Amino acid sequence: MRKPAHKQAAFTLVEVLVAIAIFAILTALGWKVFDYLIKVKERNVVKEQKLGELQSAYQQVQRDTLQIIPLTANVGGQLEPALSLSNNTDNPRLVMSKAGVSDPLQQGLSPYERIEYRYDAQAKKLYRLKYENLNISNSVQPKSSVLLNHVDQYQVTVLNPDEMTQWPDPTIDFNNKQLLQTLPKGLRIRFSIDNVEYEWIFSLLNTDFLKKLNPADSESSTSTPKTDS
Repeated sequence: MRKPAHKQAAFTLVEVLVAIAIFAILTALGWKVFDYLIKVKERNVVKEQKLGELQSAYQQVQRDTLQIIPLTANVGGQLEPALSLSNNTDNPRLVMSKAGVSDPLQQGLSPYERIEYRYDAQAKKLYRLKYENLNISNSVQPKSSVLLNHVDQYQVTVLNPDEMTQWPDPTIDFNNKQLLQTLPKGLRIRFSIDNVEYEWIFSLLNTDFLKKLNPADSESSTSTPKTDS
């Protein structure tokens, strides 16, 4: 006696289409999540790079301000203050004399440097320029490095203790070397990058002792060192 044949189960066309639709929806959702995670990772990488640049710049400025010394510079035959600040609209400049140079190979390097921070508003960059001694001829070109990129706004003021946009005070006697050696109490740097505002404040070496010296003592104790150009 022949046994009746069993019908084999099969998917209908409607079930196949429903399965395909569900798979397509899940795939689209999964891709959106994956794409979101990729974008978040990319944004985090950019933020980490910006944070690293800010930290490096802050540490560099901090080292420079800690090593500022009350020594004038000879630039092209003219006496320049130990610290000079001018806030031109498109090109603010902060210039200072600093120590801290080591010469382990005894190459005759000067222990002092002249450092300049210069802002380029068109390029939106903050540059650090370094002269390798305090006697600088007009033909000498400094070593230049970019400290910060994408700087929308930049301003430096001195604190003495009042806030000032220029140093030294333009009313002082620029033939008085003791006044040119005097440093303000501190520096305030304000800038913005990608519409985020930052403010850094640094204290400087106290040069009140210069006021207690007579001009002859000031000349002998803090005069600009003679170095080879």
